[in-house]
Amino acid sequence: MKPVLVCVKWRDIIASADWTKADELDPPVFETWGWLVYKDKDTVKVASTRDEKGSWFGVHAFPKGCVIGIEKL
Repeated sequence: MKPVLVCVKWRDIIASADWTKADELDPPVFETWGWLVYKDKDTVKVASTRDEKGSWFGVHAFPKGCVIGIEKL
């Protein structure tokens, strides 16, 4: 896969161990910006740094079910 600069919009998992009621607890939505370096039916990977040999680092690996959308920049 040729890396492409993207913004990944995703929903995080949230839990509560206090007295928060179920209807008051909603998963937050975030955006992660970086280079899309991998995508298959289960996983999306976005990286921020590449070395001189072409290896990627600073990688976020998202379960596909948490991804709301991917926008090319």
